Amino acid sequence: MKNFPIIDKETGREFWISRSIAVVVAVFAKEGENNFVAVVQRGKGTPDPEYVGKYCLPCGYLDFDESCAQAAQRELMEETGLNLPLSDFKLVSINDNPQEDKRQNITFRYVVKCNQSVKELQSMFTTKNSEKDEVSSIKFINIKDLDLYELAFNHNKLIPELWQK
Repeated sequence: MKNFPIIDKETGREFWISRSIAVVVAVFAKEGENNFVAVVQRGKGTPDPEYVGKYCLPCGYLDFDESCAQAAQRELMEETGLNLPLSDFKLVSINDNPQEDKRQNITFRYVVKCNQSVKELQSMFTTKNSEKDEVSSIKFINIKDLDLYELAFNHNKLIPELWQK
């Protein structure tokens, strides 16, 4: 067994250390014939310094006492300011391949297809709820222009995959 317990010295509560649960959210919006996805630019406070300045889908970790869908909703709100209804989040896949992530996260992938305009959604963007300096900017990018952006993680491949779902 490669998992192990850690005891919280203050509470005496036992926690097991193993692979973490992460969530990623692709928010898609359509303007005329163009399809857009919301991305965040990683700031200097990101836990992955190699990705500072690169774009990615809003993502993060599952907290205690929340479902994966609630984590996706929270991460989206924290990183973009978009507070969308939980019923809009559609689980489309789970990635548990330990070779695809340096931390071996098990990632629940969600899609939100919005009826609001890109401009309306952009007016709700804010980084005030994110971890200090984790997000430096937020924008919608046209899916056909993905190659023009440096994307973190495997999101250059993930975004088209999620769009198809």
